[in-house]
Amino acid sequence: MKTLKSIMLGLAFLVVGTVANASTKQATAALTKNDVLNIYVNAVIHGKIDGVENILAKDVKFTMYRGDKEFNLDKKQLLESLKASENIEQGCTYNTSILDETDNRMTVKLTMRYDGYVRVNLITIALNHADFKITKIETQS
Repeated sequence: MKTLKSIMLGLAFLVVGTVANASTKQATAALTKNDVLNIYVNAVIHGKIDGVENILAKDVKFTMYRGDKEFNLDKKQLLESLKASENIEQGCTYNTSILDETDNRMTVKLTMRYDGYVRVNLITIALNHADFKITKIETQS
């Protein structure tokens, strides 16, 4: 009987350890290219900025073209801009299309259509160390 209790206790520890390990791996699983794209679209279109800081590469380059003028933002400035529009729903229709994709990189076109106005973002998502991150965004309106 004592041996049976020891075996049952050992099995219980094994099950608990396996479940805990699986949940830890799941919580820290790397995001896919599509996960990164969805987080960015939710931030830009719906103002849901949770997780957006983690999907931007440290040296992300954001360039906005307006006529002949060019505006560049670094990660800190881009995050400030997104935080300023937190929880603001854009009054536009939008669609995404993948322009190019490899195992380590994806270029996506995000088109936002407002009344009488179209804004296009070209988003580059690349493998950055072990995670996919947005490395470049070009915006033209």
